[in-house]
Amino acid sequence: MKLPKWPDPHYFHHINLGLERILELLKRLDNPHLKMPPTIHIAGTNGKGSTLAFLKNIFQEAGYKVHRYTSPHLIEFNERIEICGEKITDNFLNEILEKCREACEINPKIDITFFEATTACAFLAFSQIEADVLLLETGMGGEFDATNVLPKVLCSLITTIAIDHQEFLGTTIAKIAESKAGIIKKNCPIICVEQNPQVLDLIRLKAHQLNSEFINSKIFFESLNFNLDAIKIPLNGSHQIENSQLAVSCIKHQSLFRISDENIKNGIQKTRWKARLEKIEDGIFAQKLPQNFKLYLDGSHNPQGANTITEFLEKFSNHQKIIIFQMLKDKNCEEFLKIISTKIDKLLICKIASDSRFRSAQNILEIAQNLQINSTIIENFADGFEKIEQEFSSQQSLILICGSLYFASEFLLENQ
Repeated sequence: MKLPKWPDPHYFHHINLGLERILELLKRLDNPHLKMPPTIHIAGTNGKGSTLAFLKNIFQEAGYKVHRYTSPHLIEFNERIEICGEKITDNFLNEILEKCREACEINPKIDITFFEATTACAFLAFSQIEADVLLLETGMGGEFDATNVLPKVLCSLITTIAIDHQEFLGTTIAKIAESKAGIIKKNCPIICVEQNPQVLDLIRLKAHQLNSEFINSKIFFESLNFNLDAIKIPLNGSHQIENSQLAVSCIKHQSLFRISDENIKNGIQKTRWKARLEKIEDGIFAQKLPQNFKLYLDGSHNPQGANTITEFLEKFSNHQKIIIFQMLKDKNCEEFLKIISTKIDKLLICKIASDSRFRSAQNILEIAQNLQINSTIIENFADGFEKIEQEFSSQQSLILICGSLYFASEFLLENQ
């Protein structure tokens, strides 16, 4: 299903950070979160989904059954909840959604947020079907994230932390890191990628306070006799080396599961993750493009993601680089465009009138013009691709659709 009828994804109210609401709902559902298989819990600003994608494929290569919870979805809601490696079916999803809704309606009613409700649904689904391992991704935070209700995990992972969701997590890197570090559990190991020393020190201190082993994935990985260079990582971007190292470090550090180097190699090489510098070769828009065009899709929406895009674009020095762009109102559009501005030849700003979360095309155009970016507003994707072919038909050209995972979703839905 594209979206469930309940909870209402368009219902927004002031989010009071805390776990009281979801814990009360889970209690009414007989505490399904206490019936989870060994769990790997992951937080961070960028790289969570890619890291879990690597882990999922590695575990499956070794023959294990994997539950996985991620967000947001791109095309249909069922993508968020995977049962033993497969998207949850509509029938099972409707069944557990109704149980959660009924539990919320019991007096006193629980004024639950969309993410809290869907997370409770995921735990209820996972509790009813056995698996060997659960891969659990936080939403935007850590300490007060709805996923952070398990008393114990096999391992916690933290990817790169950067400025994002400041209205909820804080305006400094230290405050955001403090929130993300809230997923660390007492006596449970925490593995963190190499990053800002201030962030590492904060996470290390939190681990020490909880008697939890702290592992720097870069240092740990370098101590392994494992040649990542011999593996073709199918996800684009140098940051995927870091994410794959984190996944390998997690596998190598644990002793509960028997996983060979061959399982790791095959798992990594089979990993796919949509809208992460993904090359698009199928669909109505891709198939109509002349051979001198390359088309990519990326959901990056913060400055760190913009830096990743800049590094990616630098590889195409002999191509005209065209960006089809949109961004949500609560993201730093000016900073994002400023970072990529010197690497692009044309910015096409897409109107998305159907969703009030997106910026107006005129607002983005004014920002782009102030940055002296060659910019044009387009009515929709079809209009954009028509303009691109007219202007760049005789040149080697790279088209990148980016600015938001929700914008990536809009494209995928239209490109079917």
